[in-house]
Amino acid sequence: MTPKLERHEQFEASGVVSARVTTSSGDVTVGASESNVIEVTLSVKDASHQLMLDDAVIEFDGPKNSLVVRTRNHDSFNAVRGLKAAFRRNSWFDFGSEDPDVHIALPEGSTIEVTTASGDTEIIGGLAKATVTSASGDVSVADEVGVLEMKTASGDVTTATVRESLICHSASGNVRCAGAGATTKIRTASGSVRLSVEVPSDISVRTVSGNVAVTVARGLEVDVDATSISGRLSSTMPLDGTPGESSKDSVSISAKTVSGDVKVSSAS
Repeated sequence: MTPKLERHEQFEASGVVSARVTTSSGDVTVGASESNVIEVTLSVKDASHQLMLDDAVIEFDGPKNSLVVRTRNHDSFNAVRGLKAAFRRNSWFDFGSEDPDVHIALPEGSTIEVTTASGDTEIIGGLAKATVTSASGDVSVADEVGVLEMKTASGDVTTATVRESLICHSASGNVRCAGAGATTKIRTASGSVRLSVEVPSDISVRTVSGNVAVTVARGLEVDVDATSISGRLSSTMPLDGTPGESSKDSVSISAKTVSGDVKVSSAS
């Protein structure tokens, strides 16, 4: 018998979908398209792990348009506290050290919530909201997303434009955003932060030793409140926005760091 290295399931959605994925070490890839067909593919690299494909949970609630994917069949898998409990029991490693990789196709405008210990997460296509909680996996968002919320210990975050809100809490991972939206809030210990801003925004960055670089599109007024104890503060553009005044064409930047540098520049 040929070893099974993939498990594929397909569902029909009546609209946008709310999806939740929980995994330990498997990579997660999410794609969004105009199709209303949901496709879920789990894959393993080693034939000795094929039992994990059958053990995984894939559930779709048609009336609610909700999808749940868990690469291990444990009740405690539904939340971050469940992940910690699973590590304490060593039950993650019943079938080997690697979880299946997860590939999901969703309708455009859907939402996704990913919880992983060390797997990387890649999102392609337009989603309304993406939430990722990761210990050390990297997060990559290739296309515009409405809301992006992330918590990571050491994984890097790279994202395209975020229209409405970007919230990121990271211990040491770097954060890159090609288009900060209306609200951006980033908290990191040692990771560097690099943002590009093309629309009026309210930006707040707090870091201990990471550098902060913000590039602002021409034509936007900038109001900057930046402090660093031992790092350097620099700007290549006039920072003459009037504090306290509201402008539909203004960018408010609050950046505070202990030893990192803060730089605000104008897009070329």
